[in-house]
Amino acid sequence: MKITRIESLVFGVEDIPTSARYHDDWGLKRIDQGTTGVDYELPSGQSLKLRQAGDASLPAPVEGGSTLRECIWGVDNGKSLDEIGAALSKDQKLRRDADGTLHAQDPWGMPIAFQVEKPKAVPPSSARMNKPFMPKEHVTPTRMGHVVFFAPKERAREISDFYEERLGFRLSDRSGGLGDFFRCAGAQDHHNLFLLARPKAGGFNHVAFEVNGFDEVLQGGNFMKEKGWKPATKLGRHILGSNIFWYFDNPSGGNTEYFADMDVMDDNWVPRVWEKHPGWAYWELER
Repeated sequence: MKITRIESLVFGVEDIPTSARYHDDWGLKRIDQGTTGVDYELPSGQSLKLRQAGDASLPAPVEGGSTLRECIWGVDNGKSLDEIGAALSKDQKLRRDADGTLHAQDPWGMPIAFQVEKPKAVPPSSARMNKPFMPKEHVTPTRMGHVVFFAPKERAREISDFYEERLGFRLSDRSGGLGDFFRCAGAQDHHNLFLLARPKAGGFNHVAFEVNGFDEVLQGGNFMKEKGWKPATKLGRHILGSNIFWYFDNPSGGNTEYFADMDVMDDNWVPRVWEKHPGWAYWELER
């Protein structure tokens, strides 16, 4: 059983035109705009969907306002999908769509789903021979790398155990008082899922989009600021995961993050358990 990546995110939003303008500026490619909402596709084949918050076809929200309504994970093949269904059906009532997508919930009620991945090869960045550096005005994120959920602190270990033991996610770092960083069994990013503990109810925190290096994080963030969108953080480099980051307030709920240069690891990695959180960032730039 191998979960490989985020396959799709479905948002329920109160103001689709504003949310769509935000994601247009973020650099995502629209593939459909119909009466039900707006769909985007990344070069990796992953998708992001904006739907009206009151759309009856969406799972019930876990929090008020515009927010993520379902996280769909990609799996490597149909056998893995069936194995996940068998594992979860022991204590959940599952729903399966005609295309095979399997819908469930995690322990605190976040709607999650699973479908066989449909990856597209992301072309490598071009070589620099006889090509002077030319900054881009508008970056194009290549993929969605990770999603972050708030987990109710009193149930944080139960929720972590669900993803690790029932779904095969692999622990990269556990930080006391903060949360757990997991990577998909079929991926090598430091984390594809971060469960961020907080005293109150769970919720959606952010989704991260990978771009090609430091310059594109900077270019993308500057473009968003010029368009009037509000940064949620400074530009910096995280300690856990090591990725360069810049977060912005997303009108669809939570934040979006441009990231680059994240740690990668395989099965030789020994998870680190920190009694005290090592900190948010190695550095942040004031801009």
